[in-house]
Amino acid sequence: MRAFLPRGWRWAGGVAVAAAVITACQERLTSPAECPELCPGGSAQVFDTSVVALQDRDSSFTGYVSRGAGAALLVSNGFAASDDRAIYSFAPRSDSVAVRDTLRSYTVDSAVISLTLAARDTNVNGLKVYLYRLPPTIDSTADFATVDPLLADPALIDSVAVPDSVNTGAITTVLRGADAGRLGLAPGGDSVLAIGLRISAEVPTGIRVGSIAAGTAATFTSYVTVDVPDTGQVRNQSLNRASVFNTFVTRDPPPPSDSVLTLGGEPSSRTLIRFGLSDAFLDSATIVRATLELVPAQPIVSLPTDPAIIETRAVLGDIGAKSPLTTQAALIQQDTLPALQSDTVRVELTRIVQAWQASRVAPQSVFLLLHPEAASFTRAVFGSTRSPAIGAPRLLITYQRSFPFENP
Repeated sequence: MRAFLPRGWRWAGGVAVAAAVITACQERLTSPAECPELCPGGSAQVFDTSVVALQDRDSSFTGYVSRGAGAALLVSNGFAASDDRAIYSFAPRSDSVAVRDTLRSYTVDSAVISLTLAARDTNVNGLKVYLYRLPPTIDSTADFATVDPLLADPALIDSVAVPDSVNTGAITTVLRGADAGRLGLAPGGDSVLAIGLRISAEVPTGIRVGSIAAGTAATFTSYVTVDVPDTGQVRNQSLNRASVFNTFVTRDPPPPSDSVLTLGGEPSSRTLIRFGLSDAFLDSATIVRATLELVPAQPIVSLPTDPAIIETRAVLGDIGAKSPLTTQAALIQQDTLPALQSDTVRVELTRIVQAWQASRVAPQSVFLLLHPEAASFTRAVFGSTRSPAIGAPRLLITYQRSFPFENP
């Protein structure tokens, strides 16, 4: 026997069943979905990990920019970073000039040597630059032990007191009349003037002066009188000579060591560091931040108010010292090194590590260098994987794991 419900009840029941089906999994635009299979099974978590460089795969290479080939030359007076003397050699100056197609002798009335001050410690007063004559045969084989004894009173050309308010720009000495004889050159052909620089100040300090590579090297100008007897006239001329050679010499420069990582110095050193993050980690992590940590093997001393820049570049192809480096700005990181640094140096590498995630063929390697190369008092030495007592380079990575979703 069939039981019948009142028509109104059956309709209401159908509405109730339909409503149950609809509301069992209903998406609300103003609130999270209520279906369990659509809801995450947990909350976002952030983790930190430390990854040490690959053992014996971090190296320093020396010889990129040679002494004197950088953007400046170093001069100092017992400065803690290094003790240095600068050298310039000018283009030859003939003992005659052409006037009306005839070579004629001349008399030097005055002479000017101009230098360019590229940087100094602006907190140090009483800076004075001394100029000395050097043998015209001076060349790149000269060292500190050879040059320093030559910078003595018998060879003194002049001294220039640099005002405390002058931090950069031209430094000039003018020699007139008999004083110009200090720059006299041997007659009988083309002669060369070479000079050496040293400094003094209230305290040990250093300066950087212009170089040929930067287009700011010293210049030597002679103002001369030429006697032209056939016309009874005297004509004045200036003879300008640019630097054709420059360098600087350093007292007891420290040699690079295979057990540590060296940046800077002269000739300049660069460092290659390699890491080995696994594909499993890179596949399962979202990199939030990556920081390279370097532990100084000794305090890093720079010229105050003239710090160096540490630059980190991603490597395009790892072939050692001559590895091609990226030119993409996003994969180049620059940071200023403090004038005196003994704590751990930290360099931001987030975008570079994210690039390793995006392309697994990219080597997990970075090159480090110091700017300006072979032209800075800064020389940084860091621990390597071969110096456990100091501490090896490492990456500190902050990351999120892939968000866990429940299965329906």
